[in-house]
Amino acid sequence: MGKIIVGFAVSLDGFIEGPNHEIDWIIHDKDQFKKLKDQWDGTEAMIYGRKTYETVITMAKKRRDLMNPFSHMKHYVFSESLEFVEEGFILTKGNTRDLVEKIKMGHEKNIAVFGGAILASSLINLGLVDELVFAICPVILGSGKPYFSGITGRKDFSLKESVSFSSGLVSLTYSLKPTEQKQLSGE
Repeated sequence: MGKIIVGFAVSLDGFIEGPNHEIDWIIHDKDQFKKLKDQWDGTEAMIYGRKTYETVITMAKKRRDLMNPFSHMKHYVFSESLEFVEEGFILTKGNTRDLVEKIKMGHEKNIAVFGGAILASSLINLGLVDELVFAICPVILGSGKPYFSGITGRKDFSLKESVSFSSGLVSLTYSLKPTEQKQLSGE
């Protein structure tokens, strides 16, 4: 069964976007990209919220020359408002817990949540997230879109990996503690 991994670039003060939706502060570290490529090779599906999906499609239409490092993956879009998605994406509607559990059962490798802070928070609240990854950029934005919003209750994680890069970027990976997994699944 695949693991659900939520990961975003985040400012020191916990934002994933600036106050005007800007992401120009995100560090694109070449050494981190080497590490990410290995992670992407071990990922066979991505989950998108509607807004992130729409952003990805807009960017892809503008930059058809970009190589897609995710072409080997299945792409699930979670949206109740969309009626269709572009070729190569799978539209999912309905009970989020049931849909994610079905996706997890259908994959052996990792499943990444690609953007979508609201979706990520929902998955955390449902106890469906196995790992959190932070690419912490050395910038304070002061305001913007927070990494987490609407989290209900405490969730305990343990540090799995910490990597720092010469650019100042720090990558932290946390795993949901086994006791937390049992509590969230009702065992």
